[in-house]
Amino acid sequence: MTEHHALRATLQDKLTHLQQRLEKVERNLRQTPEPDSEERASSRENDDVLERLDESDRAEIRQLQHAIARIDAGTYGCCTQCGKHISPARLVALPYASTCIACAR
Repeated sequence: MTEHHALRATLQDKLTHLQQRLEKVERNLRQTPEPDSEERASSRENDDVLERLDESDRAEIRQLQHAIARIDAGTYGCCTQCGKHISPARLVALPYASTCIACAR
C-alpha cells in the first residue's frame, strides 16, 4: 500500500479540487435568473454547459473515490473483472482505471 501513497495523495488532491469546482457549479446553477429576456437566454445556455460539467465532474469524482478505496483496500492495480494486474502504463494514463485493457474492450 505504501507504494501507492503518493498516488493516493495526488488522487485525493484532484478529488478535492473537483468537489470544490462542483460546489461552484451548483451555486451558479441556483442563481436567480436574469430579468432581461436576452440575458435569460444566455444564462440558460450557460446553465446547459454547467450541467454538463456537473455530470462529468460527478462521474470523475466517483471514479476517483473508487480508486482511492481500492488503494486503501490494497486492491489498486488489479483488474476488477479478471483479477490480473493492470499495466503500469494504463494506470499512468488513467489512474482510476479499474480494469485491464483486455477487459475494458
